[in-house]
Amino acid sequence: MEKILKTWRSFFLILFFFFFYPKIIWARDYKVDYQVEYFLEEKERRIESPVSFWIKITNLLSSVYVERFTLTFPSSFLIKDFKAKDDWGEITPQIEKLNDTIKVTVKFSNPNIGKDSVNNFYLNFYQDNLFKVNGNIWEVILPTIEKEKEDSYKVIVHLPKESKKKIGLAKPKPTYILNNQIIWENPKEKTLYAVFGDEQYYKTTLYYHLKNEKPYPVYTEIALPPDTLYQKVFIEKIDQKPFSVYQDDDGNFLARYLLKPLEKKVIVFDGVISVYTKPRVEIRDFINKKIKDQSKYLLSSKSFWEISEIEKKINLSSLKTVKDIYDFVVDKLNYNQGLILKKTERKGANLALFYPNQAVCTEFTDLFIALAREKGIFSREVEGYGFTQDEKLRPLTLTSDILHAWPEYYDDEKKIWVPVDPTWQDTSGIDYFSSFDLNHITFVIHGKDPSYPVSAGMYKLEDSSDIVLKPVSYKPKEEIKIGIKINNLPKKIDDKNFYLVNLVLENQSNVSLFGKKITFESLDINIFPKEFLIESFLSFEKKELKIKVKSHIKNKKKAATFNVLFDGKKVFEDQILIIPYYYNLGLKITIGVLFLAILMALFLKRKYD
Repeated sequence: MEKILKTWRSFFLILFFFFFYPKIIWARDYKVDYQVEYFLEEKERRIESPVSFWIKITNLLSSVYVERFTLTFPSSFLIKDFKAKDDWGEITPQIEKLNDTIKVTVKFSNPNIGKDSVNNFYLNFYQDNLFKVNGNIWEVILPTIEKEKEDSYKVIVHLPKESKKKIGLAKPKPTYILNNQIIWENPKEKTLYAVFGDEQYYKTTLYYHLKNEKPYPVYTEIALPPDTLYQKVFIEKIDQKPFSVYQDDDGNFLARYLLKPLEKKVIVFDGVISVYTKPRVEIRDFINKKIKDQSKYLLSSKSFWEISEIEKKINLSSLKTVKDIYDFVVDKLNYNQGLILKKTERKGANLALFYPNQAVCTEFTDLFIALAREKGIFSREVEGYGFTQDEKLRPLTLTSDILHAWPEYYDDEKKIWVPVDPTWQDTSGIDYFSSFDLNHITFVIHGKDPSYPVSAGMYKLEDSSDIVLKPVSYKPKEEIKIGIKINNLPKKIDDKNFYLVNLVLENQSNVSLFGKKITFESLDINIFPKEFLIESFLSFEKKELKIKVKSHIKNKKKAATFNVLFDGKKVFEDQILIIPYYYNLGLKITIGVLFLAILMALFLKRKYD
């Protein structure tokens, strides 16, 4: 009888990555088909997941077969109720705890032998930490199998039948979505990432510590979280109202405060920040209009975004697309976990190339921006907060209050800013180029200056925890309120002359507003201009407008109504009396005659005296 060579394959899982490999392989001796199913069950805000593996092994040679199968998990995986069976029935798994791992081994009870014969493993266990409920969304990071080219692999996620959650984001794109099933066939990525829900809400409290060290009053600025294409800020409270606010060229929300001599002040921001999977329609036009002015500096090399003698260090001709640049950065730099808690100096793009193993998020970001600008692609840096429940997968590496940085580039065809994160792709294996996530919260945008404005979390006088941020499930409410002050609206006008009117609008809403019209209406009064388009209107911001008014009717006395509408809703109403011009003319003549009569009387009196 021909001697049978027994082989076994091992299944190894660490940091969410699955690897299958044979211990003894002289040729391609068998083919494996994998089907992995996750059954989501939500219980008390936790997603608990029965997991099922069906592993079909087909012998390709008569002399080789698979005898046993081993799985190794990190001990952090909360796995229980492990069961296994083969084609002949139940198999008792051997479970062994080794340091930080759990090793599970199963052995075929009576394996089929011979060419084209098939053996099946059926593995079931229970795990409750693959799927997480984060505020308003479900988030899942699934490991994948490193298979041979000839093998097949299918992943199926079963949503609870009663669930109304829809998939909002998936990396890579699922092969099928059938009712409550999401299916990937033969994925090539190291991990599968999915978000169920289109928007996430973060309850946010930020502390800004300010100090005037001068013996005279000074103004200082802080950067409040801005609205972006993928983010909307709902302000619940700012304990001290700013003296003024404005939006800079990059779209940052800057609030100005007056500090007395040697004064210390702490500004506290409370609000909810909403993050979206899709670009906000209402802000898109405004952001695109700013590109014309931003183009003056978005290709310039700044201190951290320049590479000396770049042609000697990089084959620029090989970087033809944004994806090429992104892949180069991910492949070139290695994230250094040991630098997380160290206060390291920002290296910039040039030094990042010299020290590729000493990179944190700023090095990944700076190198991407430097290369993109060198290739004529508009790019910029975003600093903010990366929400994560696993800092090994998705680290936070700016030392002040665990901030994070990532780049954006401008897609000239789509006319849109696109955020990417080479740091998190390097550490997690998740694709952060073709689509983003709901875990990046923007605090500041750096396009003109790589160091200003300063992000929330970095306004410190001493060691303090200045960022408190957590996901919540409730949707914030938009409260629109516009204050209006008109200093010189006339109570009475004639039917001949123009009158200049000054208005001051203040956005007293809890949100910033974009693309809103201010309209003036009156049946009896002509108003020039009749409307203004307010492209951007920050919370607390004031805007001054000037209009001219003139009577629409002639030779008639009438009380006219003057209305001011904001976004189609009335915010001001007043009455203006219209009188014929000759009323004023008659009054002027009467006054003139009286004046002349008085002068004549005085003259005659003096003459006869």
